[in-house]
Amino acid sequence: MKTKDCPRCGSAVIEDAWESLEDTEDGGVILDGFPAYVCRGKCGYVKRIEDIPAVIAQQGDDRLLLLYPNEQGRILDIGESVIWPPMHYQSILGRGYWEDYMGNHDVEMLLENARDSRAVFKDVPNIFDYATSELSQDAFLCWLMAWSESAYRSLDSSLYEAANQFLAAIFNLHGLPAPVIDSIEIKRQFKSLDILTIVNDTYAILIEDKTFTKNHSDQLYRYRKSVERENPDLIQLPIYYKIADQSHYRSIDKAGYKPFKRTMMLEILQEGKENGVQHPLFLDYLTHLQKIEESVASFKTKALAEWDHYAWQGFYQELQKEINGDWGYVSNPAGGFWAFWWASAVNKPYFLQLEQERLCVKISPDEGEDKRSVRKEAMNAILLESDKYGLNLQKPARTRIGKVMTIAQRLDYIQLNSDGTVDMKRTIDLLKRY
Repeated sequence: MKTKDCPRCGSAVIEDAWESLEDTEDGGVILDGFPAYVCRGKCGYVKRIEDIPAVIAQQGDDRLLLLYPNEQGRILDIGESVIWPPMHYQSILGRGYWEDYMGNHDVEMLLENARDSRAVFKDVPNIFDYATSELSQDAFLCWLMAWSESAYRSLDSSLYEAANQFLAAIFNLHGLPAPVIDSIEIKRQFKSLDILTIVNDTYAILIEDKTFTKNHSDQLYRYRKSVERENPDLIQLPIYYKIADQSHYRSIDKAGYKPFKRTMMLEILQEGKENGVQHPLFLDYLTHLQKIEESVASFKTKALAEWDHYAWQGFYQELQKEINGDWGYVSNPAGGFWAFWWASAVNKPYFLQLEQERLCVKISPDEGEDKRSVRKEAMNAILLESDKYGLNLQKPARTRIGKVMTIAQRLDYIQLNSDGTVDMKRTIDLLKRY
């Protein structure tokens, strides 16, 4: 019998037999006996031994054809240590020259070490695909900062350096050189602030983590005052940590916080990986942010019909480089959309709003004005102007009376390349005409 080590207790594991009993609804019992790996140390570890597929053919010395139940065959490439997806074994035999198997391979060992080719097309499971809340991200930031203490340098110098790089970036954002970390105290949910980190009994790093949300009311001011009341002598270094994107950070800057954006964190994490950090939690977070970054940039390479909310955000951020506007999510009973809005460069009474693939011209009448007559007059004027300058605007399919009203629209403002991707230069040039 072959012996292995028990993954639970480390004792020897032997090939043996095992049986299980299952009660049936009519009071009977089903007995299932099967070969199994059983822990000799009696810790309770049992694993059913799967039947080893038979080798029925070979191509040279490096490719074996294995026969599985239901007449399914799989090719085992010994040289590459890869096993390919299953299909009917007769179909495999009919697609290439196969010889009768004449070898004596240890198939069980080869399968244990082989990679399944299907895994190439699957993302490796990532903890941050499931731990999506701000609290989970808070925990990662706390964990990373905890590694900055000098005592941990001997345990993992690369992770220690990455943690200090993160703290140094925070100090540098506030125009200060990073000190040597002699002491660090990390508090979560301090007076509703996400993270309070006290460094060297001198500095208070306030981290408000907004994963996919925005700040609201006067919460940022309140957090600073709460920390000041408890620690009046500490120098505050407030940080607004944001891995998603938002249109602007004016209110954050006004409250004295420094935005710490995804691109900044990516630089630190990537440098940490290049310097040898191998901790799976660190690498998972790097991969998580890289996925977001790639999704935001996907508007450059994906066809317009394939854009998701990240692609629209990336597109609007690109527009902001040339057009002075803001963007954000607009909710409505129909499900909402991502929008970009800016003041018309031609007609001050109007403003323009992109509602994803739709360009809208809008007005907002003053209080007391007759909205219906204002809308009618503005609509006639803008459509005449469109005809005069070739703006290709048309009357909206539906019109409503409200504080803000759409008076014209265009459904083909996004200019495309021959492969269906956006032509940014032509699109921006077109939008600047309105």
